[in-house]
Amino acid sequence: MIRIALVDDNPKELADLRDKIGESLTALNAEFSLDTYENGSALLEAYHAQYHLLCLDIDMPVMDGMTLAGKIREMDSHVLIMFITNLAQMAIRGYEVHAIDFVLKPINVYALTLKLRRILRYLQQRQDISLVLETADGMEKISSRDLYYVEVNGHYLSFHAKQGVFRVRKTMHDIEEELGQQSFYKCNKCYLVNLHYVNAINKDEVRIGTEWLKISRPRKRQFLQAIADYLEGGNT
Repeated sequence: MIRIALVDDNPKELADLRDKIGESLTALNAEFSLDTYENGSALLEAYHAQYHLLCLDIDMPVMDGMTLAGKIREMDSHVLIMFITNLAQMAIRGYEVHAIDFVLKPINVYALTLKLRRILRYLQQRQDISLVLETADGMEKISSRDLYYVEVNGHYLSFHAKQGVFRVRKTMHDIEEELGQQSFYKCNKCYLVNLHYVNAINKDEVRIGTEWLKISRPRKRQFLQAIADYLEGGNT
């Protein structure tokens, strides 16, 4: 089930958005829940990373949608954000908060359905799995969404994750199979990268957090395409 929050200060337009998203998701045979908020403060007060997608009106008094998105990003780096706006040039600023898309008012149901289909595919690909790592000190369980990248070190793999770095006797082939449906891709034979954490590309290097990893020449084109596909929601 996809859980969605809608925020718009105009009750009539909020109801229209709710009805049209419901119509689109029903046509896509998706299970969903919709919560509506008439201002950003109400969403922030209720927020505990419970949603998959936020649909935010940009032009709102007191707290506009862009400001609201920035505050949400301080609490949740994973939720998808889609802006609803009259002005396309405002929505372009969505890259600042890693927005996945925007919808122009008045809302066209056909265009909205195409965008939601892409988002559903993206969420399906992004479902995280649990990895059980047998380390020298015992066992560590981490989520694939918390894994930055995997590095080959001889006969061992180093898992660079939010919890730390864990060294495990395992092959890259094994972990590639385990993460097969996740958003991971090799930038060279030594690094398997979580595309969610790619924040910069510089010539032949990719930055994950504060670390720069080498992109090999044979893999560069495919790696850049994988990033583009990921940013487009997996709509290849």
